Amino acid sequence: MEIIIRRDEYYPKRLLQIQNPPERLYVEGDKKLLNQDAIAIVGTRNYTKYGEKYASKFARELSQKGISIVSGLARGIDSIAHINSMEQEGKTIAVLGSGFNHIYPEENRYLYQKIIENGGCIVTEYPPETLVDKAKFPKRNRIISGLAMGVLVIEARYRSGTSITAKHAISQHKEVFCIPHPLDTPTGYIPNLLIQQGAQIVTSGSDILQYYNEDEKYQGQEVSQEYQEVYNLIGKLPISANNIARMLNIEIARVTEALFMLELDGFIKQLPGNVYIRNYK
Repeated sequence: MEIIIRRDEYYPKRLLQIQNPPERLYVEGDKKLLNQDAIAIVGTRNYTKYGEKYASKFARELSQKGISIVSGLARGIDSIAHINSMEQEGKTIAVLGSGFNHIYPEENRYLYQKIIENGGCIVTEYPPETLVDKAKFPKRNRIISGLAMGVLVIEARYRSGTSITAKHAISQHKEVFCIPHPLDTPTGYIPNLLIQQGAQIVTSGSDILQYYNEDEKYQGQEVSQEYQEVYNLIGKLPISANNIARMLNIEIARVTEALFMLELDGFIKQLPGNVYIRNYK
């Protein structure tokens, strides 16, 4: 186990952009995943065959493109997402609502071990001896959405914990993706509601990749490793060179060089006011 504090170089940069980021994280596994491209896949514990099918499909398709899958190690959709990402030799990140010595649910202890063995990552903001307290799970959900570029909602009933994750994503200015459901399906209530409120309808992993221009990224030219950490901080919301330098704790000259090269290669674009966003197509 490692402890990562907010000023640590391995602290997730996306978490620095949310409200109330954890002061420290307790991590097992590959901590480098915390700063790589990731999508959260979340949903109900009491899933349907439809939900199982599409949670598996999206986890596999995104993992095949090198996108890590973030979820909460819960029963149901969370477990399906973790397992199917690993079956594609992909990486997955599980966010706990308790300490490492109190895995919940107990039957997912094997999944916890499997994630570590397959080069994934387990993370929590709670010390190892912290007991399971379901009141902590809604707070945990802000980290699930915070680690990801966006959140895919598979299935969720009225007043579900999944809807809390979606709300966190919206407040963090992350995109929410949903698969459509028949109107009379209880587990489709939250996805359909989110679509009505402006969430992106998706039918395949490519839809999500295209939204972020990641399909082109993984099929063609890739961002140079030298500029990857700067690129990871740039998304839909405009950000300045000074803010990037502060968040990465590096010299402004390095940031401006990276921004120039990323813009030259078409990965980002500059907006009025000397701020930058990704070059979505």
